[in-house]
Amino acid sequence: MNDVRRRILIVDDMPSNIKILNDILRDDYAVSVAITGAEALEIVRGPARPDLILLDIMMPEMDGYEVCRRLKDDPETREIPILFVTAMGDVEDETRGLELGGVDYITKPVSPPIVRARVNNHIRLKLHQDHLEELVWIRTRELAVTQDATIRSLASLAETRDNETG
Repeated sequence: MNDVRRRILIVDDMPSNIKILNDILRDDYAVSVAITGAEALEIVRGPARPDLILLDIMMPEMDGYEVCRRLKDDPETREIPILFVTAMGDVEDETRGLELGGVDYITKPVSPPIVRARVNNHIRLKLHQDHLEELVWIRTRELAVTQDATIRSLASLAETRDNETG
């Protein structure tokens, strides 16, 4: 990747699950933790926005589905990849999570190599997506400048060619 340590937010109400995921990821990523959905939303809207979120579904007050829905409804946070990490292994649960905008679904108990690989893959995809968006912005800007210069050149040419309208 590059020299910057990417930020991962783990959202789970169970300290044991947080410890397991933190132990798996802390060597490669800057890990932060939230134990409620409301706390996760607060962290995500703060200055140290995560590059990826690992989100449990079964939490008190606000479940992971609702946290995901709120993040995807907000233009400021909708592009952050969300990986659901949950004990809910039914196809319907996984389908719902993916339909809400989650990019992946990992069932507990987790396998450390699988978690590392999926997190790494989604971080790399996010970096490529961000790079492509930057390139599109740059090319669009260059096109606008070129278009403006072309219009000015044509106007100048028309003025110098026509003695009556010059």
